[in-house]
Amino acid sequence: MATGILFAVLTGISWIWVGVVVSYAARNRVNIPYIQLFQTLTGILISVIVLCTMGMLMKDAPELSARTKWITACSMIAFGILNYFMFLAMGAAMRRGPNGIVWAVVQAGILFPFLMGILVFHVEPTPSRIGGMLLIVGSVILFGLGKETKAAGNAPETRKNCWYLFALLGMLLCGLNQCCANLPSYLNNGESVGSVYRACLSQVGMLCGWLIGVAATRTLSRPEFRPGEFRKILFFAISLNAVGLTANYLLFYNALDFLAKAGAGSLGYPLVVSSCVVGFFLYSAIFLREKSGFFQKSGCILGIAGIVIICL
Repeated sequence: MATGILFAVLTGISWIWVGVVVSYAARNRVNIPYIQLFQTLTGILISVIVLCTMGMLMKDAPELSARTKWITACSMIAFGILNYFMFLAMGAAMRRGPNGIVWAVVQAGILFPFLMGILVFHVEPTPSRIGGMLLIVGSVILFGLGKETKAAGNAPETRKNCWYLFALLGMLLCGLNQCCANLPSYLNNGESVGSVYRACLSQVGMLCGWLIGVAATRTLSRPEFRPGEFRKILFFAISLNAVGLTANYLLFYNALDFLAKAGAGSLGYPLVVSSCVVGFFLYSAIFLREKSGFFQKSGCILGIAGIVIICL
Protein backbone atom coordinates (compact mmCIF):
# COMPACT_ATOMS: atom_id res chain seq x y z
CA MET A 1 0.00 0.00 0.00
CA ALA A 2 2.91 2.35 0.72
CA THR A 3 4.04 2.05 -2.90
CA GLY A 4 0.54 2.87 -4.11
CA ILE A 5 0.41 5.97 -1.89
CA LEU A 6 3.84 7.14 -3.09
CA PHE A 7 2.92 6.62 -6.75
CA ALA A 8 -0.39 8.47 -6.25
CA VAL A 9 1.28 11.50 -4.66
CA LEU A 10 3.95 11.63 -7.38
CA THR A 11 1.21 11.44 -10.01
CA GLY A 12 -0.56 14.38 -8.37
CA ILE A 13 2.62 16.43 -8.45
CA SER A 14 3.02 15.70 -12.16
CA TRP A 15 -0.58 16.78 -12.81
CA ILE A 16 0.25 20.31 -11.68
CA TRP A 17 1.64 20.87 -15.17
CA VAL A 18 -1.83 20.17 -16.63
CA GLY A 19 -3.26 22.99 -14.51
CA VAL A 20 -0.42 25.29 -15.52
CA VAL A 21 -1.05 24.66 -19.23
CA VAL A 22 -4.84 25.11 -19.02
CA SER A 23 -4.39 28.24 -16.90
CA TYR A 24 -1.92 29.82 -19.34
CA ALA A 25 -3.99 28.85 -22.39
CA ALA A 26 -7.19 30.23 -20.84
CA ARG A 27 -5.60 33.54 -19.85
CA ASN A 28 -3.81 34.04 -23.17
CA ARG A 29 -6.52 32.73 -25.51
CA VAL A 30 -4.47 29.81 -26.80
CA ASN A 31 -6.75 27.28 -28.52
CA ILE A 32 -7.34 24.58 -25.87
CA PRO A 33 -9.22 22.13 -28.17
CA TYR A 34 -6.26 22.08 -30.58
CA ILE A 35 -3.81 21.57 -27.74
CA GLN A 36 -5.85 18.51 -26.80
CA LEU A 37 -6.08 17.35 -30.42
CA PHE A 38 -2.31 17.42 -31.00
CA GLN A 39 -1.70 15.93 -27.56
CA THR A 40 -4.10 13.11 -28.35
CA LEU A 41 -2.71 12.32 -31.80
CA THR A 42 0.91 12.29 -30.65
CA GLY A 43 -0.07 10.36 -27.49
CA ILE A 44 -1.79 7.63 -29.49
CA LEU A 45 1.20 7.35 -31.83
CA ILE A 46 3.66 7.08 -28.93
CA SER A 47 1.51 4.51 -27.10
CA VAL A 48 1.09 2.34 -30.20
CA ILE A 49 4.84 2.38 -30.80
CA VAL A 50 5.50 1.43 -27.17
CA LEU A 51 2.88 -1.33 -27.27
CA CYS A 52 4.28 -2.82 -30.47
CA THR A 53 7.96 -2.63 -29.53
CA MET A 54 7.56 -3.89 -25.97
CA GLY A 55 4.84 -6.47 -26.60
CA MET A 56 2.61 -4.95 -23.91
CA LEU A 57 -0.70 -5.05 -25.80
CA MET A 58 -3.21 -6.67 -23.42
CA LYS A 59 -0.56 -8.16 -21.18
CA ASP A 60 -1.40 -11.72 -20.05
CA ALA A 61 -4.44 -11.65 -22.35
CA PRO A 62 -5.19 -15.42 -22.07
CA GLU A 63 -5.98 -14.93 -18.38
CA LEU A 64 -8.40 -12.09 -19.02
CA SER A 65 -12.09 -12.67 -19.61
CA ALA A 66 -13.85 -10.98 -22.49
CA ARG A 67 -15.89 -9.09 -19.89
CA THR A 68 -12.74 -7.62 -18.30
CA LYS A 69 -11.37 -6.59 -21.69
CA TRP A 70 -14.58 -4.92 -22.82
CA ILE A 71 -15.25 -3.14 -19.54
CA THR A 72 -11.67 -1.86 -19.47
CA ALA A 73 -11.83 -0.65 -23.07
CA CYS A 74 -15.21 1.05 -22.68
CA SER A 75 -14.38 2.67 -19.34
CA MET A 76 -11.06 4.08 -20.56
CA ILE A 77 -12.58 5.47 -23.78
CA ALA A 78 -15.39 7.03 -21.70
CA PHE A 79 -12.71 8.47 -19.40
CA GLY A 80 -11.02 10.14 -22.37
CA ILE A 81 -14.27 11.63 -23.71
CA LEU A 82 -15.27 13.02 -20.31
CA ASN A 83 -11.73 14.30 -19.75
CA TYR A 84 -11.84 16.29 -23.00
CA PHE A 85 -15.02 18.13 -22.03
CA MET A 86 -13.78 18.60 -18.46
CA PHE A 87 -10.80 20.53 -19.87
CA LEU A 88 -13.14 22.75 -21.88
CA ALA A 89 -15.33 23.51 -18.85
CA MET A 90 -12.30 24.18 -16.68
CA GLY A 91 -10.76 26.44 -19.33
CA ALA A 92 -14.01 28.45 -19.54
CA ALA A 93 -14.05 28.84 -15.75
CA MET A 94 -10.38 29.87 -15.64
CA ARG A 95 -10.94 32.57 -18.28
CA ARG A 96 -13.57 34.08 -15.99
CA GLY A 97 -12.41 33.33 -12.48
CA PRO A 98 -9.45 32.89 -10.11
CA ASN A 99 -7.42 30.00 -11.45
CA GLY A 100 -6.38 28.44 -8.13
CA ILE A 101 -9.94 28.30 -6.81
CA VAL A 102 -11.32 26.99 -10.13
CA TRP A 103 -8.77 24.18 -10.11
CA ALA A 104 -9.74 23.25 -6.54
CA VAL A 105 -13.49 23.28 -7.24
CA VAL A 106 -13.13 21.07 -10.31
CA GLN A 107 -11.00 18.59 -8.40
CA ALA A 108 -13.77 18.19 -5.80
CA GLY A 109 -14.89 15.41 -8.14
CA ILE A 110 -12.63 13.14 -6.04
CA LEU A 111 -15.72 12.41 -3.94
CA PHE A 112 -17.22 10.36 -6.79
CA PRO A 113 -14.62 7.54 -7.01
CA PHE A 114 -14.31 7.48 -3.22
CA LEU A 115 -18.04 6.81 -2.84
CA MET A 116 -17.97 4.35 -5.74
CA GLY A 117 -15.30 2.30 -3.97
CA ILE A 118 -17.24 2.17 -0.71
CA LEU A 119 -20.80 1.78 -2.04
CA VAL A 120 -20.20 -0.40 -5.10
CA PHE A 121 -17.00 -2.34 -4.40
CA HIS A 122 -17.28 -2.49 -0.59
CA VAL A 123 -13.94 -0.85 0.22
CA GLU A 124 -13.57 -0.79 4.00
CA PRO A 125 -14.28 2.73 5.35
CA THR A 126 -11.69 2.78 8.15
CA PRO A 127 -11.56 5.80 10.51
CA SER A 128 -8.30 7.08 9.00
CA ARG A 129 -9.67 6.84 5.46
CA ILE A 130 -12.93 8.56 6.35
CA GLY A 131 -11.12 11.23 8.38
CA GLY A 132 -8.53 11.87 5.69
CA MET A 133 -11.19 12.05 2.99
CA LEU A 134 -13.26 14.51 5.03
CA LEU A 135 -10.21 16.73 5.48
CA ILE A 136 -9.48 16.61 1.74
CA VAL A 137 -13.10 17.44 0.83
CA GLY A 138 -13.06 20.17 3.48
CA SER A 139 -9.91 21.62 1.96
CA VAL A 140 -11.54 21.78 -1.49
CA ILE A 141 -14.64 23.45 -0.01
CA LEU A 142 -12.48 26.03 1.76
CA PHE A 143 -10.70 26.81 -1.50
CA GLY A 144 -14.09 27.48 -3.09
CA LEU A 145 -15.32 29.64 -0.20
CA GLY A 146 -12.58 32.20 -0.61
CA LYS A 147 -13.28 35.80 -1.41
CA GLU A 148 -13.90 36.35 -5.10
CA THR A 149 -11.10 38.18 -6.81
CA LYS A 150 -10.27 39.26 -10.31
CA ALA A 151 -9.08 36.50 -12.56
CA ALA A 152 -5.41 36.35 -13.38
CA GLY A 153 -4.37 38.54 -16.29
CA ASN A 154 -6.92 40.85 -17.88
CA ALA A 155 -10.01 38.63 -17.54
CA PRO A 156 -13.28 40.23 -16.43
CA GLU A 157 -14.49 40.13 -12.87
CA THR A 158 -15.52 36.69 -11.70
CA ARG A 159 -18.96 37.44 -10.24
CA LYS A 160 -20.03 39.05 -13.49
CA ASN A 161 -19.23 36.01 -15.63
CA CYS A 162 -20.62 33.00 -13.72
CA TRP A 163 -17.28 31.21 -13.54
CA TYR A 164 -18.55 29.01 -10.72
CA LEU A 165 -21.16 27.35 -12.98
CA PHE A 166 -18.42 26.27 -15.40
CA ALA A 167 -16.32 25.08 -12.46
CA LEU A 168 -19.22 22.98 -11.12
CA LEU A 169 -19.75 21.44 -14.55
CA GLY A 170 -16.04 20.63 -14.62
CA MET A 171 -16.35 19.04 -11.17
CA LEU A 172 -19.18 16.77 -12.36
CA LEU A 173 -17.24 15.69 -15.45
CA CYS A 174 -14.09 15.25 -13.35
CA GLY A 175 -15.88 12.95 -10.90
CA LEU A 176 -17.39 10.80 -13.65
CA ASN A 177 -14.12 10.42 -15.54
CA GLN A 178 -12.31 9.45 -12.34
CA CYS A 179 -14.86 6.69 -11.74
CA CYS A 180 -14.26 5.41 -15.28
CA ALA A 181 -10.47 5.42 -14.83
CA ASN A 182 -10.71 3.66 -11.47
CA LEU A 183 -13.13 0.94 -12.57
CA PRO A 184 -10.64 -1.49 -14.25
CA SER A 185 -8.57 -1.71 -11.04
CA TYR A 186 -11.50 -3.37 -9.27
CA LEU A 187 -12.00 -6.09 -11.91
CA ASN A 188 -10.67 -9.64 -11.59
CA ASN A 189 -7.14 -9.56 -13.06
CA GLY A 190 -7.81 -6.02 -14.19
CA GLU A 191 -4.24 -5.08 -13.30
CA SER A 192 -3.09 -7.47 -16.06
CA VAL A 193 -4.32 -4.96 -18.62
CA GLY A 194 -1.13 -2.96 -19.12
CA SER A 195 -0.98 0.70 -18.10
CA VAL A 196 0.27 1.64 -21.59
CA TYR A 197 -2.80 0.02 -23.14
CA ARG A 198 -5.09 1.91 -20.76
CA ALA A 199 -3.29 5.19 -21.50
CA CYS A 200 -3.67 4.58 -25.24
CA LEU A 201 -7.41 3.92 -24.89
CA SER A 202 -7.87 7.10 -22.87
CA GLN A 203 -6.17 9.06 -25.68
CA VAL A 204 -8.54 7.43 -28.19
CA GLY A 205 -11.39 8.59 -25.98
CA MET A 206 -10.07 12.17 -26.01
CA LEU A 207 -9.93 12.04 -29.81
CA CYS A 208 -13.56 10.88 -29.81
CA GLY A 209 -14.39 13.80 -27.52
CA TRP A 210 -12.76 16.25 -29.94
CA LEU A 211 -14.74 14.76 -32.85
CA ILE A 212 -17.98 14.98 -30.84
CA GLY A 213 -17.23 18.61 -30.05
CA VAL A 214 -16.55 19.38 -33.71
CA ALA A 215 -19.75 17.63 -34.81
CA ALA A 216 -21.81 19.41 -32.16
CA THR A 217 -20.50 22.89 -32.98
CA ARG A 218 -19.87 22.34 -36.71
CA THR A 219 -16.53 24.07 -36.44
CA LEU A 220 -14.42 21.71 -38.58
CA SER A 221 -12.45 24.14 -40.69
CA ARG A 222 -8.88 25.20 -41.17
CA PRO A 223 -8.02 27.07 -37.97
CA GLU A 224 -6.52 30.54 -38.09
CA PHE A 225 -3.81 30.88 -35.45
CA ARG A 226 -2.37 34.14 -34.19
CA PRO A 227 1.38 34.70 -34.72
CA GLY A 228 3.30 32.30 -32.48
CA GLU A 229 0.15 30.49 -31.29
CA PHE A 230 0.76 27.29 -33.27
CA ARG A 231 4.25 26.92 -31.74
CA LYS A 232 2.72 27.28 -28.29
CA ILE A 233 0.09 24.65 -29.10
CA LEU A 234 2.75 22.18 -30.22
CA PHE A 235 4.93 22.91 -27.19
CA PHE A 236 2.06 22.40 -24.76
CA ALA A 237 0.89 19.22 -26.52
CA ILE A 238 4.38 17.69 -26.48
CA SER A 239 5.08 18.75 -22.89
CA LEU A 240 1.72 17.39 -21.68
CA ASN A 241 2.53 14.05 -23.28
CA ALA A 242 6.05 14.03 -21.87
CA VAL A 243 4.71 14.51 -18.35
CA GLY A 244 1.34 12.76 -18.69
CA LEU A 245 2.40 9.61 -20.53
CA THR A 246 5.38 9.09 -18.24
CA ALA A 247 3.10 9.38 -15.21
CA ASN A 248 0.45 7.11 -16.77
CA TYR A 249 2.91 4.43 -17.87
CA LEU A 250 4.88 4.26 -14.62
CA LEU A 251 2.83 5.76 -11.78
CA PHE A 252 -0.87 6.48 -12.12
CA TYR A 253 -2.49 3.18 -13.15
CA ASN A 254 -0.01 1.20 -11.05
CA ALA A 255 -0.98 3.35 -8.06
CA LEU A 256 -4.69 2.57 -8.61
CA ASP A 257 -3.92 -1.15 -8.96
CA PHE A 258 -1.68 -1.31 -5.86
CA LEU A 259 -4.24 0.51 -3.71
CA ALA A 260 -7.13 -1.62 -5.01
CA LYS A 261 -5.15 -4.79 -4.19
CA ALA A 262 -4.60 -3.48 -0.66
CA GLY A 263 -8.34 -2.90 -0.26
CA ALA A 264 -7.93 0.86 -0.49
CA GLY A 265 -8.91 1.51 -4.10
CA SER A 266 -11.20 4.39 -3.15
CA LEU A 267 -8.17 6.39 -1.94
CA GLY A 268 -6.34 6.52 -5.28
CA TYR A 269 -7.87 9.66 -6.73
CA PRO A 270 -8.17 11.56 -3.44
CA LEU A 271 -4.43 11.17 -2.90
CA VAL A 272 -3.59 12.17 -6.48
CA VAL A 273 -5.92 15.15 -6.55
CA SER A 274 -5.21 16.53 -3.08
CA SER A 275 -1.46 16.65 -3.73
CA CYS A 276 -2.18 18.25 -7.11
CA VAL A 277 -4.59 20.85 -5.69
CA VAL A 278 -2.16 21.92 -2.98
CA GLY A 279 0.66 22.16 -5.52
CA PHE A 280 -1.40 24.19 -7.98
CA PHE A 281 -2.55 26.51 -5.20
CA LEU A 282 1.10 27.24 -4.41
CA TYR A 283 1.79 27.82 -8.13
CA SER A 284 -1.13 30.28 -8.39
CA ALA A 285 0.03 32.17 -5.32
CA ILE A 286 3.72 32.32 -6.30
CA PHE A 287 3.67 32.70 -10.08
CA LEU A 288 0.22 34.13 -10.87
CA ARG A 289 0.28 36.25 -7.70
CA GLU A 290 -3.35 35.45 -6.95
CA LYS A 291 -4.05 36.70 -3.45
CA SER A 292 -5.07 34.03 -0.96
CA GLY A 293 -7.06 34.63 2.17
CA PHE A 294 -7.75 32.69 5.32
CA PHE A 295 -9.96 30.11 3.59
CA GLN A 296 -7.40 29.24 0.89
CA LYS A 297 -4.53 28.94 3.36
CA SER A 298 -6.68 26.79 5.65
CA GLY A 299 -7.64 24.63 2.67
CA CYS A 300 -3.99 24.07 1.82
CA ILE A 301 -3.27 22.96 5.41
CA LEU A 302 -6.30 20.65 5.48
CA GLY A 303 -5.30 19.09 2.17
CA ILE A 304 -1.83 18.23 3.43
CA ALA A 305 -3.28 16.93 6.73
CA GLY A 306 -5.74 14.74 4.81
CA ILE A 307 -2.93 13.11 2.82
CA VAL A 308 -0.98 12.41 6.01
CA ILE A 309 -3.98 10.91 7.87
CA ILE A 310 -4.94 8.64 4.97
CA CYS A 311 -1.40 7.26 5.02
CA LEU A 312 -1.60 6.26 8.70
